[in-house]
Amino acid sequence: MKKKNKENNPEVTVIDSTVEQEQAKEENPNVLVLSKEESDKPFNEIVEEERQNLYKVYKSTSRRNNIIMVAVVAIFIGAFIAITRGTVGQIIGWVLVGTTLAGLVTYYILTRNLFPNTSKRYFQKFWKATNDYLFQQDGFDKCQINTTEKYQLADILAERVYKDVVDIASRNLVRGEYNNKPFTFGELALYRPGAKRNSKEVVFVGRHLDLENKYEFEGHYVVNIKKAENAVDLPNDIEDLVPLVENNLFTIYGPEGTNPEKVLGKELLDNLKAIECTGALLNVNVVFWAHRTACYLSFDDSIVAIPFEQPIHTDAYVSLKRTIQDVFEILESK
Repeated sequence: MKKKNKENNPEVTVIDSTVEQEQAKEENPNVLVLSKEESDKPFNEIVEEERQNLYKVYKSTSRRNNIIMVAVVAIFIGAFIAITRGTVGQIIGWVLVGTTLAGLVTYYILTRNLFPNTSKRYFQKFWKATNDYLFQQDGFDKCQINTTEKYQLADILAERVYKDVVDIASRNLVRGEYNNKPFTFGELALYRPGAKRNSKEVVFVGRHLDLENKYEFEGHYVVNIKKAENAVDLPNDIEDLVPLVENNLFTIYGPEGTNPEKVLGKELLDNLKAIECTGALLNVNVVFWAHRTACYLSFDDSIVAIPFEQPIHTDAYVSLKRTIQDVFEILESK
């Protein structure tokens, strides 16, 4: 597996002091350094203020565009009528058409970046506020986001959890350290070819985590913890593995003839088995290779979607924070 760390991305640097944090922002505006100090406002209030501002811009822009559209149609109808009323009418009609087109071009130039810029500001505020909240926990340090960084499809395929993936979408990659070990945590969606031509189906959507481990063994193991027997986002790149432990909600896939308790440790497996997929958490897949662990956490829309028309689901993020702490504690122990 290709090792993903800060050495693979020269844009991401380790930040220690406040002065260096500000310098990093000036040098690369795409870097958001997460704060170790609690904000004066709860994260959901920060997000809600920005969301309302974005939605207000969206509504006012839509309303203004609708009014302009109606006005343009009325002007064009009037211009067409004028053009059919003789020479003077033709002059008036074409002047109306020309003036309207010039006005539309001017309006487009003046307003084309208003909503995109407001959206970008909202996304950055959203990621900063939510990740500040999620990673203000014991053990986390030097956490930051590069808003332009993406997961690479080749790296995800090398983890051998999902196969037939032809497209990938990712955002909000947090890099940092947990108990002095580097990690990456980000939003990820994977797609495979759909039943219809040129269509795509979702294979996985949720959060992805990778970090180092101290294991020494051949092959790999995949542990699946699910919410129900008909869970979504189940691992499918397991043709060379067999179920070594299997029940309705917990399965361990690995090389045939091996004992996962001896390889991975009974304590770790018991802790993974104790994870409950409740609330927004739908399914968990953990893949273990020698020296590398990756975890796929499937969530519903309360976590996956960035809130726009409706406020943020605060309870879902409170639960997500607990899940992050639990998963990191379990996986970092090896």
